[in-house]
Amino acid sequence: MAQLLPFVATLAGFINCAAVERRWTPDAVATVDLAINKGAPQHLASGIIYGIPDVPDQIPDHFYTDIGLQWFRAGGAQMIAPNHGWSWGEAEMEKRWESTLSNYKTVRKYNGKFQLLLHDLWGTEFTDETMEWPGDNGDWTDFDLFLNSVIGRIKANDMLPGLFIDIWNEPEWGFWKRPQAQWLDMFGRVINRFRSDVALGGIQMIGPSLSLPPTEDSTWWSNFLTYVAADNSAPDLYSWHHIEALDNPANDLQNSLVTFNNMRSTAGAPERPVNINEYLNLADELNPAATVWHLSRFERYDTSGLRSNWRGGPDGSDLRDFLASLIWRDNHDLPYHPNGDWQALKYYKTNMTGYRAGTTGSEDRVFDVYATVGSDKLRTLAGVRVMTGTWALTFKNLSAVGLPPVGELRIQTWGFTYEIPEAELDAPTDRGIATHSYTNDEITIAIYQTEEDWKTAWAFEFEI
Repeated sequence: MAQLLPFVATLAGFINCAAVERRWTPDAVATVDLAINKGAPQHLASGIIYGIPDVPDQIPDHFYTDIGLQWFRAGGAQMIAPNHGWSWGEAEMEKRWESTLSNYKTVRKYNGKFQLLLHDLWGTEFTDETMEWPGDNGDWTDFDLFLNSVIGRIKANDMLPGLFIDIWNEPEWGFWKRPQAQWLDMFGRVINRFRSDVALGGIQMIGPSLSLPPTEDSTWWSNFLTYVAADNSAPDLYSWHHIEALDNPANDLQNSLVTFNNMRSTAGAPERPVNINEYLNLADELNPAATVWHLSRFERYDTSGLRSNWRGGPDGSDLRDFLASLIWRDNHDLPYHPNGDWQALKYYKTNMTGYRAGTTGSEDRVFDVYATVGSDKLRTLAGVRVMTGTWALTFKNLSAVGLPPVGELRIQTWGFTYEIPEAELDAPTDRGIATHSYTNDEITIAIYQTEEDWKTAWAFEFEI
């Protein structure tokens, strides 16, 4: 349970915040500026890679719709023999394709957007350096047959609505075992093949889907941007992942966007939207605190993101289930149940209505917030990036939403707790209501991230 300042000790056990007058350094303060209107909520963090069962309707609808899932990404990964993928023969792609098509139909049921993973249909997870790879010795014959097969299946199954082609996932992290130049040739070949077919209706292409965010010293990034600029083969969405260690400054959208745009401009590559098609690392970030930290970044920078998925299971059965660790069941005879991450995303989708307020994260890059101004209340989600300590949250320009510049606020606190992905949480925990006096058109509350609540995300509400 989060602790309180001594002068509000009578409320211990109910809330995790206290209004404070102490001076805070900028590295510990996040802000919500109610004078800024960033437009309607976009739910930009509501996406997952895999997590959809191959059996239609296996997961009840509300688990998708209550959290507003809109981006999905799949391609039949982790299936074992005789379903290794195209690299072992076209017949070994059949089950992977069936899984992909089933997932696509599920996604379209919810009007979602689907990134088709070519590298998984190819079967890179079971392919080593000794096998044939696209473009070996300048021979693209087999790869062209692969592309023709995929394109033919897309057309035959009317898969154009909501479809995006993810050209090749994580080439620098083991899913490409040939020189970088050969990968670039493959990338351009895929772009040109899809774009040259008018019957495909301009399917949007995504790449490079590198596992590492852009950095100035990365030749994978610099060579990619130089190549697509010269070859006129820039994707429709640029993509990369945020799944690195917490202490890596590049593993933060606040930094990676700046670096990327500088590198893109230098290379002469065109501007395009960005999609972070995997976020949350395995070691630290499978919890609501990290989820809310990331979603706050996505909403501030108007960038979409998909949650990573670290499950496996026999034949990839757990990877293709459980909505990327948002829900769980111990066996097939039991109903699914949500965890704290799912509950935080439900609040994000269902409760946070109206318009998005302006926000800034703490300068230490550890604490961040997302806020909306509804017709009845201001609602804020707050997350610390998996660390204990004390931070502050300032609400500025209260009068912009009709509150007096001096007065009192009754702030309701909710906690989205978490132990492990399999632990059930049927609702956020009610941490109570506290009344705080304020002046100067703003109020600052302290956020105590204790050992007990270090994975907990918070929601704060007050009437306007």
